[in-house]
Amino acid sequence: MEPAPIQNAPEVSLEILREILVENCMVKVDPAGIGEETPLFGPDSIGLDSLDALQMAVALEKRYGVVLSDSNTARDAFQSLGVLRDWILRNRVPGSGAKG
Repeated sequence: MEPAPIQNAPEVSLEILREILVENCMVKVDPAGIGEETPLFGPDSIGLDSLDALQMAVALEKRYGVVLSDSNTARDAFQSLGVLRDWILRNRVPGSGAKG
């Protein structure tokens, strides 16, 4: 079951997350080929590293007000864009992050 939308909160979509990824990371593959279940880290992934994870965490905190508080949380959230989208929807705080 998907959480109820937070009023005036920025949209969380795969397309927007893909844009954030491209803007903040050294993506070594065609962004159009990054699907909902494409691994972001590890074997058979798009090749992100720990610096990319830090840059993504900062960008997501600014946009959505979510905090990846430790490496285990980040590892869980950054499995794929689909997992990340669902994690943001569950963890964002009303009234935080940028609008739009």
